[in-house]
Amino acid sequence: MQAAAPTPPPTADLPAGPSPLLDLAVTLLAFLAVILLAWLAARWLLRRMYGPGAGGGRIRVLERLPLEPRRTLYLVEAGEKLLLVGSTEHEIRLLGEFSSEELPAPLPPAERRTFLDALRSMRGR
Repeated sequence: MQAAAPTPPPTADLPAGPSPLLDLAVTLLAFLAVILLAWLAARWLLRRMYGPGAGGGRIRVLERLPLEPRRTLYLVEAGEKLLLVGSTEHEIRLLGEFSSEELPAPLPPAERRTFLDALRSMRGR
């Protein structure tokens, strides 16, 4: 006896659904929209917490000078006073108090040499 060839299952007339490519496009757009909304929310929160008006505008850090990995000097403007504050990992200490007239004008930024400039000057010797 010979085995009969398998017959394909009957096909029902099902309504055609959206194409898989359209599903993928909608999913990607929804994902990008969620990412964009999260980025906008984070940006808004950071501006609110650390923006120009976050501290009320009475205290500003004018300059910061790192001395060692966990030691830093800060020049802080508090109202009419300028405060020199030293910070370590264990304490913050007031080092000096000045008026804006007592403080000398800031020095111009030092000219920075790149590594390439140093190599060129060594080659020229």
